[in-house]
Amino acid sequence: MSTVLINQDNLAVKFNPNIYDLVYADCIYEREDLFWVYKYWNTVKPGGIFMIQTDYHTVALYKMLLDCLGTMVNWCIYLNEWGGTAKDRFTRKHDDILIYCKGKEWKWYPDRIQIEKKTAGTAFDKKGTGQKTPCDVFYDHVSFSTMSNERVKLEDGKGIQWQKPMWLAERLLLPFTDEGDFVLDPFMGSGTFGEWCVRNNRNYTGIELDPEVFKLAEKRIHGISKGY
Repeated sequence: MSTVLINQDNLAVKFNPNIYDLVYADCIYEREDLFWVYKYWNTVKPGGIFMIQTDYHTVALYKMLLDCLGTMVNWCIYLNEWGGTAKDRFTRKHDDILIYCKGKEWKWYPDRIQIEKKTAGTAFDKKGTGQKTPCDVFYDHVSFSTMSNERVKLEDGKGIQWQKPMWLAERLLLPFTDEGDFVLDPFMGSGTFGEWCVRNNRNYTGIELDPEVFKLAEKRIHGISKGY
């Protein structure tokens, strides 16, 4: 398996078209310049998957653009109930994850991501497995606290902003990819998806602009590949 990590502006990196099986973009949520989408959409193979994780700031804009480019597979909700509460409205505690296919048919392996049914062991568990495929609202994991052991810390002791948990990488990548597939992460951040790819035999390319964050992600990902 190959692991390529790039400390550069992702708009400056050159790619050939149609080479990645999956692109996952945990982009800056407030940015409304969407031209980067065209660049990375072109890197996806026919039948490949393109994911954008964002929030209420830009989800509508991204959806309108992606509806013109490909086939919508899912609009998923990632809940994270850690933190404070709003005083004058319902507290915003979720991200939106748009999943699109470059084509009409895609890989889908739901048996890999089964979760426990609340009706396990009862008459309502018709198949008798006690398991089910998660719905598009990921309610079975609702917090990723600042105190989690997964948190990657900067030199000042603060956690890397917007870090995502390993279970989310598992939920999003496992049902859409096979071992040996190529995954591109143009907003790598702390390297969560890179660690998952190394541990699960996927080829990975990650791009991160911030040099301090890049070094931490590089240490994390290469540490896994070296067995420590």
